[in-house]
Amino acid sequence: MDKTHIKQKVILSAVAGMILVPGRVLDVPAAGKTGEQPFVQASGIESVLEKCYETEVKDNINLYLVPTEEGEYLNMAFSDTGDYTYIRSAPDENSDWVGKLYQDSAAQVLEYLDGWTKVRSGSAEGYVPADSLITGGEASLRAEEFEDHTVTVTAYALNVRDGQGTGADILTQVGLGETYEVTGDPVDGWYPVKVGEIDGWVSGNYVTEETSYSYGETKEEEEARLEEEARRAEEARAAETGAAAGILPGGSVTGQAVIDYACQFIGNPYVWGGTSLTDGADCSGFVQSVYAHFGVSLPRTTYEMVNSGYAVSYAEALPGDLILYDGHVGLYMGDGTIVNAMNEADGIGICSATYTNIIAVRRVL
Repeated sequence: MDKTHIKQKVILSAVAGMILVPGRVLDVPAAGKTGEQPFVQASGIESVLEKCYETEVKDNINLYLVPTEEGEYLNMAFSDTGDYTYIRSAPDENSDWVGKLYQDSAAQVLEYLDGWTKVRSGSAEGYVPADSLITGGEASLRAEEFEDHTVTVTAYALNVRDGQGTGADILTQVGLGETYEVTGDPVDGWYPVKVGEIDGWVSGNYVTEETSYSYGETKEEEEARLEEEARRAEEARAAETGAAAGILPGGSVTGQAVIDYACQFIGNPYVWGGTSLTDGADCSGFVQSVYAHFGVSLPRTTYEMVNSGYAVSYAEALPGDLILYDGHVGLYMGDGTIVNAMNEADGIGICSATYTNIIAVRRVL
């Protein structure tokens, strides 16, 4: 199952001397309302062990003491279920469900009951069957299976290459503060990353690595996510249908049809290295994907697009022509405007065709 639900960063605190005892409730602090998953603070190990013996659960101590290299954290658990299990409002399978704990989710254990466990996963809090969780020593051993790794760029511009080392070819560039998924183990200080639809490598000298977990979601969060997915799917279907009007009887495409199609994606996000018209594209990825819809193949970068088709002057520009700048490209709409993937702040939108010096105008139809 794809990880389409809520993902939050979690800090694995080194909490010494903590234990969760079946049937006992732990009072969890609000962690200053910072939005992080709070971790339970507890008293010294001697007093806790004494209470364990008093309640005759000494044989279960190893189940709830989870050692890690950083210390001991014992209120972390991971889902052991199919696609998901319901998080319920009460420890009863007939109670209302308030959220879902997915198969790749982490959770904070709040209370152990007979056959049920109270958890908090993301914003969802409630009860799940005890057998749907991995806890204790097994959770410690399997924690890495549930980890998500990302890197955040610390340089103003960082090359993404097709291999490890500065001798490898450059595929694209990423910018300061941008975060990307790490797709495998680092090799000789280089991290494999996914940038849009591009798989490449970045130097570990210019990124910081972070580890996070995925969490469940509340019923309300799921409803909002599904509505957004349905909206995007409807936009894609509408775009497919509307584009057909731009095909001439002889099978050729009109420039105005290209513009009409491109404008349906105004307001969608800008993503460096991306080529998705709905989920995000950069300037050349946007132009490439718009034309790909009409069966016209264009190069991936502006440096190659400057040689596509044939040159015309700006005075001769028609809708659908490529307007190229130093490191940027847009589609001419007519009346001195272009539609283009502008930047992260503005996304896909319209601006003046002469906002800066034009390097070339290329006609590809």
